[in-house]
Amino acid sequence: MKHKDMIMENNLVAKSNDLVVASYALTRHEQNLLLACVSQINSLPDAPIVSIESRFTVTVEQIKDLFYRGSTERNAYRDLKKAADHLFEREVTIKLDKDETLRTRFVSSVKFQPNDSQVTLRFAEDILPYLTQLKNNFTRYRLADTVELTSVYAVRLYEIIVCWQGQNRWSETLDLDDFRYMMGVEDKYRQFSNLRDRVIETAVEQINENTNYNVTVSYRKVKREHRSVTFKFYKKGAISLTDDKGALSLDKIRRIVRSAQFTADYNDHQLLSVEARDSNEAFWAKAEQLIAESPKEFSKRPFNDYLKIKTD
Repeated sequence: MKHKDMIMENNLVAKSNDLVVASYALTRHEQNLLLACVSQINSLPDAPIVSIESRFTVTVEQIKDLFYRGSTERNAYRDLKKAADHLFEREVTIKLDKDETLRTRFVSSVKFQPNDSQVTLRFAEDILPYLTQLKNNFTRYRLADTVELTSVYAVRLYEIIVCWQGQNRWSETLDLDDFRYMMGVEDKYRQFSNLRDRVIETAVEQINENTNYNVTVSYRKVKREHRSVTFKFYKKGAISLTDDKGALSLDKIRRIVRSAQFTADYNDHQLLSVEARDSNEAFWAKAEQLIAESPKEFSKRPFNDYLKIKTD
């Protein structure tokens, strides 16, 4: 892969959490194009301003290496053009405060450049705040993290899991209608078996096989009707922190970070020392989140050693 394509693959995708859990329906090719453009935005607070005049170009070579491995250039541009055409028509529904709802589009314009084998997009005005100048409550991951996911629902669920995990949540239960809303399938897969097989189980299987997350799923029935779905998830490096059902154990993590030995080992940790100056509670909360995100960062001793030590 050429250097410029490696740069795109290593780009960060950053979205407001409100956009992550919004309702929209895209094909995988449309989703690929959208993410390739979003990943070009520098979302840091001091980044250059992105406006409705800002343009984002995706070339056939970039999109082929990221998402169309094995395709010919001709087919890659055909798919890229088709994805851009359809993305221009797609809309997204975002839930706001006070029971208000925003209905907008992702893209305000598309420029097709067949001679250069590329397309250039501009984002719609109302979607930009959810992609730029993100100061808090946002989800971030590397574009490369989703390259191997072929299901559009796997990418959506992956984003939602990253969002939850960033909020220090390792288990979440959703009403099935709410889940359909998030996946953009409110009018599809009304039969539970179809939703389970084509959306949920497919997404979970691909995430478990191709990302650094492990996800387990269970369902709740009321009077023989399936009403909700529960996802439990953890980073694969945290296998020693799982419970007997294979899900990340919040109780174990809480006991670990509250042990005097853990504090002694990591009170000078780059990401924890600042929090530790404020209060024990802030130190514990930050440590819980970091262990779930990057368990390999805490390698001074096995996690089980802290579980054997009396906590504060």
